[in-house]
Amino acid sequence: MKKLTLLALLTAATLTTASADSMFPMGDMMTDMTDAMKDMKTEMTDSMKDMKDDMKDGMDDVKDSATDMKDSASDMKDDATDAAKDVKNDAKETKKTAVTKSEDVAK
Repeated sequence: MKKLTLLALLTAATLTTASADSMFPMGDMMTDMTDAMKDMKTEMTDSMKDMKDDMKDGMDDVKDSATDMKDSASDMKDDATDAAKDVKNDAKETKKTAVTKSEDVAK
């Protein structure tokens, strides 16, 4: 009886193991995991490239804005200098006119 029970248990264990192997083979699982990791690596690499490109574009935009601001400041300085010269010339002309008229009045 013990031999029959032992033989039945061994047979059941062998069938269970064979059934489990055919239902879930390890080789397929490893292949699927490897493929998934390759896909993840590709997606991460693409994302990092996109981030790098976006950062580069942002830096270019900042540089362009800084250049535009510098040019605008230079133009404003030139305009202010020209306006100051005009005011100074107008003041000289006004002074000259006032002196001339006062000399005419004094005569």
